[in-house]
Formats: sequence, C-alpha cells, structure tokens
Amino acid sequence: MRAPRLALFASAAALLTAAGAHAQTPYEASGQTAPTAAPAPGAADFTDEELRKYDVAITRVRAVSDTLNGAQPTPEQQAEMAAAVQESGLEVVRFNAISNAAAESPVINARINAMKAPKPAPGSVAAGVSDAELRQFVEAMTKIRAVTANVQNGQATPEQSAQLTAAVEGSGLAVDRFNAVATAVSQDAGLRARAELIGARQQEAGAQ
Repeated sequence: MRAPRLALFASAAALLTAAGAHAQTPYEASGQTAPTAAPAPGAADFTDEELRKYDVAITRVRAVSDTLNGAQPTPEQQAEMAAAVQESGLEVVRFNAISNAAAESPVINARINAMKAPKPAPGSVAAGVSDAELRQFVEAMTKIRAVTANVQNGQATPEQSAQLTAAVEGSGLAVDRFNAVATAVSQDAGLRARAELIGARQQEAGAQ
C-alpha cells in the first residue's frame, strides 16, 4: 500500500490544533456568584441554546473589555457589560458558570464554534463525511501529530512513514478516504469545526 501524504497530514494536524489558540478569556459578571459549595458544571451540562446566548453576551462584553487595556472599567462600562449579560437572556449565575467552564474545558468553545460554523455545501465531500468517519480521522490525526512533531525538514524517515501509514490503517479508514477527509477538513470551516469538537471531547475524556 502506498504511503499516506505527509504534507497533508502536517497541514491537517495544524488545523486541528489551531482551536486551542482561540480559547475564550473568562469573564465573570458582577452582582451574583455561584454558590461555592455547588460542584462546577461540566461542558455537557449546558444546552446549545445557553451556549448561543453566552456567545452573544461574551462577544458584547469583550467589545467593551478589549478597550480597557488593563484598566478598571468605568461605572458606565460595567453597566454596559452587565446589560450584555442580562439582555442575552441568561441569568448572571449561569453566565458566570459557562464562563468559568469555558476557561477550563476546550469543549465549550468547540461546541460554540461548531454551532456557528457554516454547513457544508450539499453534495460536497465535506457534506458526505459521517460522524463515525470524522472520529476515525481525528483519532488517526492524534497519532500522526505525535509522529510529525519529530519529522525533520518535512522529510519522514522510513520508520516514521511506516508509523504514519499504521496510524491511518489502524483508524479503519482507507488511505484514499483518509486523504479525502483531510482535504475536506482543510477546506471546509464547518467540517473543521466538527473535527475540532470531536478532538476536544477526546482530549477531555483522555484527561479524566
């Protein structure tokens, strides 16, 4: 069997790890705090609707906080940020819970990005990638990243090439299908967001 394309692997690996660079900065709305005795909710404890409201609110909050440059907000700015939370439809306690969870769990941001991402065009390769195939692809990419991190000057050794091939074959995807999915992930924002969500969930599950 021919060896998988290393350049494509490296490109897809970079795309799948890029989500970590966009982790959202936590913000805690003033006025109420969650009870300290209550266990912190996890990523699965928030509904899609709550995350949509949170995304609207945090976008408005950041528009204000980004202008502060480390300074304390004025009363007017505090009121503007508080209004952003209230008008989103979320309770302050719930907003703070999501904000704190987002700082700890990449799954929160990945879920938001997946909800916001455009759907693949009907009939495209990206639209035809199933959840099962995408999980297989992401699992293979986890192994591939470990190999490509040690590749020198973009040229894999015979041993590394064998490891790359084994990562794909072990995923259950044929090499041609793997390459088709990799190309689609690199080109389609919606599919890439789905892959990043799967990767975030796998990473979180592995850390538990």
